[in-house]
Amino acid sequence: MAGTRRGKHTGKRRGKCGKRKAYSGGLREAIAALLPTQVLRLLPADGKIRWTTLLLTLCAVLMTWSNGATLQDRFDAARRCLVRWYPGRRRPGGSYAGFMAALRGRSGWLAREVGRHYRGHVKTLAEARGQWSLGGWAAFGADSTKHDAPMTRANEARLGCASKPGSWPQMVLTTVFHLGSGLPWAFLRGGARSSERRHLLGLLCTLPRWALILADAGFTGYAFWRTIIASDRSFLIRVGGNVRLIRGLGLKFQVGADGIVWVWPADQQKRRATPLPLRLITLVDGRNRTMHLLTNVLEHERLDDTLAARLYPMRWGVEVMYRALKQTLARRKLLSDSPRNARVELSWAMIGLWTLMLIKAQRCKPAGAAQQGVAAVLRVLRRAMSGDPFSLGKALAALEPDGYRRAGVKTARHWPHRKRPKPPDAPKARNATEAEITLATELEALQPAA
Repeated sequence: MAGTRRGKHTGKRRGKCGKRKAYSGGLREAIAALLPTQVLRLLPADGKIRWTTLLLTLCAVLMTWSNGATLQDRFDAARRCLVRWYPGRRRPGGSYAGFMAALRGRSGWLAREVGRHYRGHVKTLAEARGQWSLGGWAAFGADSTKHDAPMTRANEARLGCASKPGSWPQMVLTTVFHLGSGLPWAFLRGGARSSERRHLLGLLCTLPRWALILADAGFTGYAFWRTIIASDRSFLIRVGGNVRLIRGLGLKFQVGADGIVWVWPADQQKRRATPLPLRLITLVDGRNRTMHLLTNVLEHERLDDTLAARLYPMRWGVEVMYRALKQTLARRKLLSDSPRNARVELSWAMIGLWTLMLIKAQRCKPAGAAQQGVAAVLRVLRRAMSGDPFSLGKALAALEPDGYRRAGVKTARHWPHRKRPKPPDAPKARNATEAEITLATELEALQPAA
């Protein structure tokens, strides 16, 4: 009889479990609506696999939103959320090491698929709101930032240190940012000594043809600019005293007319490479600060000084996004003690922020120039992760835009906290020599007719 009672009791509990509903508050649906679910699987072909591609992606994103102090804490919070969402499915593994081993093997492919799908969402959302084109240009900002990593021997050897000896190992993250929508577009990460210019060239293939790239003074160089021009993209880049320009080279343009200058380093002249014609735009703001911009758009009708002055400050959205990643999400320093895991951690931290910003753009009510803060949206998402029974859609729609207006000066009491950097000098421009004019004319004659 004891065995019969145990059987009845077990059956009764199974019945209760079968009727229990998995409450997600809409968070699972909000993330799934963004992910490429046609290529991500929830159920494995092999029943022994616990971490399927969909569960790996969801767990990696949820870990980014967790406020756990350690990677194990973040993993536990994300896994509890997945178990609650899919009660009828075999539970994913409970080991963080096992999860990372599964994610490492597929992280590159998953990140590429998710990124490609997210770019489609960004374009659809921007076109629906009339934000895809600004002044006739699909404009994108580009910038890089660095993240510290734990000072382990492996990280020091593989990631490297870009500062003085004994400094933290670091990783470089380069991001392309769609200016109109204010959303990320693509990113690449590398070791401490990675080239941000090489990163940007690697991201060119993700940009639409005839896009306009806006970047700061770190993205300069004859070969770099020539590669962008050859890809049928344009650029508007701030330059300083490290750039050497030539005036009066002539060729098919009038000498010095309309701000036309040439970039033609001595080593390129020796290789008989053609000079690069660009246009120098000098802007002065209301505080009498001068900014020098270079562009390969030579026609004023396509990009005049007024439009350049309007577009370039919008590049600051990249800095705001990095502030959200480092401060709001507290991902300034990576926690992985191995370089392989650190690369995966940084990639999915960026994808997690991208997911958050897409949910924010889709679910929060648009309010003109004012925007809901990332921190406010993150609080709602963390509440949904905890299993609190509420409607995610209603909570996000109820968020009020950030209408904060500074009442006083921004300067802190103990200012400056650090040495004030000197503003960039004006680019060095000189007149072309007779030998350069002769060589340029010869090279122009060898060019095929357009």
